[in-house]
Amino acid sequence: MNKYAPTKTQADLGLVTVTIFWGTTFILSKIVLADVPLTSFLAIRLNLAALVMAVFAWRYRSELNRGVLLHGVILGVFLFVSYLFQMWGIKYTTASNAGFITGLNVVFVPIFSVFLFRDRPRLASLVGVLLATFGLYLLSGGDYTTLNRGDWLVFICSITVTFHVIFTGKFAPKDNIYLLTAIQLLTTGILSLSLAVIDGSTIPSFSLNTTLLMVYLAIFGTVYTFLMQTAMQRYTTATRTALVFSLEPVFAALFAFWFADELLTDLGWFGGGFILLGMLIAEIKWVNIFNSGK
Repeated sequence: MNKYAPTKTQADLGLVTVTIFWGTTFILSKIVLADVPLTSFLAIRLNLAALVMAVFAWRYRSELNRGVLLHGVILGVFLFVSYLFQMWGIKYTTASNAGFITGLNVVFVPIFSVFLFRDRPRLASLVGVLLATFGLYLLSGGDYTTLNRGDWLVFICSITVTFHVIFTGKFAPKDNIYLLTAIQLLTTGILSLSLAVIDGSTIPSFSLNTTLLMVYLAIFGTVYTFLMQTAMQRYTTATRTALVFSLEPVFAALFAFWFADELLTDLGWFGGGFILLGMLIAEIKWVNIFNSGK
């Protein structure tokens, strides 16, 4: 499990691949939701993901203990609440508002990390966070004169995403990543299925295209992304993780243009540039640069 330990930069690059796949899920989920009710969509996607992840985790079942079980359930609850409130909030607010407010976890992660665990981020990471936050603001259009019901619902999502990132960083170094990810997805699957039953949702008949998209979203948009996140957070900080995840709306905009011809405004391109600049500043080892110049 630990024969190969990536550097922090390599771990961050691994997390970039997570944001790329998550970036595809926005437009593809929108396509699927045109045919499938929301609660049914979540139940099918998350339970299929849990089933696939269980296959990978089965060989490590001897390492299952009370600690990893508890940790997986905690992360699963955070993840389920994040999904629920984000989807619920999007019904009442714009996609741009939802993207920006969800992305605020890039600010909340370093703040909550200090209060919960006294983890103080590097100055370069904080500068990167500020630049990325400004970039998210520009990317989403920058109009927040009033906050509606949906904005507050998505704000709750941002808080639970914050806790998910922080506690993944705490649990991943201690636990088997396959078991931790499997239990997390199993928890979200059970909760989403329970919600679908309460909601009275039924499983509709799918077209072949919808079926293929659901499989993609379950395997690449869920299993791969959360397994990679869990693995890479062993080697990087929660603040750097949140900073990398601020790239998600950038990739979402690019894939929306690719699949649905949705154009990104000039302001949006500037926003994406600030997010990338923030990441670069956080990655550069400034101490080494200053020392080499002496």
